[in-house]
Amino acid sequence: MARTELDRQIEEGAEQLAVFVGRFVSGAPMGDRPRAPGGMPRAVHALLRLAVVAWAGWGAWMWWGLHEHQQVIRAAVVTVCVALPLAVIFAVRGRKRRRHMRSLVLPMALAMKDMLPAWDDHQRLRALTVPLDRSFVKVRLPDGWHGQDGHKDMLRELVQDRMGGRWSGEWNLKSYPFSVVFTPQKPRPKLEPPESIDFFDPAVQQAIEKCKPGQLVLGIDERQQPVFKSMTGETAMWALSVGSGGGKSSFLQMIITQLVGQGATVVGIDVKMASIICFEGVPGVHLYTDPGNVGDMRSAIKWVAREVEARNYVKKNDPNKNFDRLTLILEEGNEFGDASKAYWNDTKEKGDPAGDPIWGDIASVMRMGRHVNVTIIGVFQDLREAAVGSRGLRNMFRLILMGNYNANQWKMIVNTTPVPESVDRAGRMMIIEGNRRIWIQVPYADADAFREHSLTLRRERGYSTEDLYGMPPSASPQRLPSLLQVSTPLLAKESSPALEAAGGGSVTLVKDEDGGQEDAELGEDLDEVADEEDLEDDAPAQELLALAEISRRLAEEEIEVSAELMRQHKRRRSDFPVGEVVDGRELFTYEAIAGYYRPDDTD
Repeated sequence: MARTELDRQIEEGAEQLAVFVGRFVSGAPMGDRPRAPGGMPRAVHALLRLAVVAWAGWGAWMWWGLHEHQQVIRAAVVTVCVALPLAVIFAVRGRKRRRHMRSLVLPMALAMKDMLPAWDDHQRLRALTVPLDRSFVKVRLPDGWHGQDGHKDMLRELVQDRMGGRWSGEWNLKSYPFSVVFTPQKPRPKLEPPESIDFFDPAVQQAIEKCKPGQLVLGIDERQQPVFKSMTGETAMWALSVGSGGGKSSFLQMIITQLVGQGATVVGIDVKMASIICFEGVPGVHLYTDPGNVGDMRSAIKWVAREVEARNYVKKNDPNKNFDRLTLILEEGNEFGDASKAYWNDTKEKGDPAGDPIWGDIASVMRMGRHVNVTIIGVFQDLREAAVGSRGLRNMFRLILMGNYNANQWKMIVNTTPVPESVDRAGRMMIIEGNRRIWIQVPYADADAFREHSLTLRRERGYSTEDLYGMPPSASPQRLPSLLQVSTPLLAKESSPALEAAGGGSVTLVKDEDGGQEDAELGEDLDEVADEEDLEDDAPAQELLALAEISRRLAEEEIEVSAELMRQHKRRRSDFPVGEVVDGRELFTYEAIAGYYRPDDTD
């Protein structure tokens, strides 16, 4: 039987009806255009459609079949009152899902076009599952997909870029359905040094006992392990750039105690008079802590430079010679640099260099000292090039510890980005050695405890000066600050040169009735003067000093005369004592200058 046009139309109509019924019952979109993302799920659409059809069938039967018009109207009103609030609730609750789909899921599905080229946009959208809590990302993969051309890495990077953080994928490419599930990687716990550590903790003491000569414990790192560094080779010279309250004092006290335990000689310069003064009296620890005696500090540094020179001479003739350690600690380097510069400007003579030469001695120690076991630890609040005499010494500190710093200090010293965040905690420091960065916590103890432990170590292990070819200069008595001194009127002698030549005896000033002063008479007999001259000939030669040093010593007698004022008197007064020229510099005896400026006894 031939198939007519009517038969074909009937078949197509039946197929369209079946497709329509199937779409309607299953909740699928009735047209060819896919439903917008973020809408109601397909199952909810199917239930609503069936509920509407059932209600419409019941209403038609009641209205036309049983003529229960009032009952149908009441049911319609109740249905509207119930359905309308439910619709509003579902719309509000679905807004978060719609925003999630439109802002994250749909753009991510579109971005997977290059990774899943076999599927269209709608298929990729259906293949991507991202829950509202973003706990995972699941991607269904096409048959035969194996991540060729780097698509695996591209897919993982896309998920990480859109979701943030690090994500790991679990791939299923062996059994249907093929898929990959990405889950966020658990962040590694942030490792930090301990908040505080006791120097006498058994772990710290055991680590110190394991140290080889020249090796020191600096602190405890993020893995709770001690950090060892050697004051030898490229890391022989250390520098600290630590702000106020960063734990510089505790660090120095800990290092000095370890150096004492290894039999080292320590020369400490501390203008702050606080950080290392607790080691006063410990054998082999020579401290210069009086900011009023900058000359003593400079003399100590010059002595260290001479020791380096002597040791290098001995090393040249005996290459196998090993020396005990000698360490110079320069605390508060910024303040010392300013004080030393002012001292030099006040004491230099005509023809002396304008720059402070003490940095030349420090440079000599840094360049020649490590070969003969002489090292330097410099402590600065701000490690600028100008703070070390502008001689290129900053780059010679190959091991730097920084703490309580700001971004500008980091950029000036290390000059790398990004700038690590500084930890504002006493004793928390970062060790910078080349490209290595290690955070540590410096062990802490009481200053008195460090001192007692150092004395015990000296008694138990002894101390030798065999490798010292001289001794550090003795520190002068501490000068009383000017505001604590009792002011004494200064009566400069105005006597004639003839009186001075006659014997230099004391001069008595006598006031006349008009308030003027009469000429004084000599108070000594010529025979007595001759006897004194004989005694002076038999006496040992007196020490020759610069005017600046004499000015400092006069201050101890409460006679305030600056070196500059002495130079003016030397140029303008004919009765000023005559000095002796040594190596091009004019030096004087203390007694001659002191006798000139001491007040005369008055009746």
